[in-house]
Amino acid sequence: MYFLIDFENVQSEGLRGTQYLLEEDTVIIFFSQASEQIQQGCFRQIAQSFCHLDICKLKKTGKNALDFYIATKVGEIFGGGYSGKAAIVSRDQGFAAVKDYWRLKAQPKREVVLGPTLEQCILSANENRTRTCQIREQLKHVKLETEFARYQEQMRMRKILEKTFADTVYEGQVGAIQSLLEKQSGRKILYLDSVKTFGKRDGLEIYRRMKRLAG
Repeated sequence: MYFLIDFENVQSEGLRGTQYLLEEDTVIIFFSQASEQIQQGCFRQIAQSFCHLDICKLKKTGKNALDFYIATKVGEIFGGGYSGKAAIVSRDQGFAAVKDYWRLKAQPKREVVLGPTLEQCILSANENRTRTCQIREQLKHVKLETEFARYQEQMRMRKILEKTFADTVYEGQVGAIQSLLEKQSGRKILYLDSVKTFGKRDGLEIYRRMKRLAG
């Protein structure tokens, strides 16, 4: 998937969702002299995804000049034979015209998705991919009281585990132990996961101490 970033418009906030980038994605950041600074963490995440990355700096300033760069690049991408989806990351509603042209006028038709962040563009693309499901899960609304009750239960269990493994060589691994306990579906699975995670000797000892908590 292509992501064309209107960086002058969205700045680093528009790069929210870089953790969902894939190697086969292409990210092109369009910027001007007025928008040359990027958060280092955002850039590192893009680089670590191993996607294809390019940048395009505006040559001469002018009204909507960077928008014309982006619209032209969309034409270049589709004109080169690309048949996938292209996303324009921008809050500028004027890009709706680019989307409409490729959806209604172009032959063959192509899909352009719009959004203020990478994350929203991935969601709008509605790909049949794991990342779409992950974003939906992160963005869905949940009942505050229900989530708080779950948090309280986790804290209660954390204190029990800290007491259970206090003064042992495993007291620094309580977080990992709790993760195993929370996802377990019976003592047999808990035992197998413990051995797989901590090794046979340590896994068996850890399992012995927490099996009574597994129910």
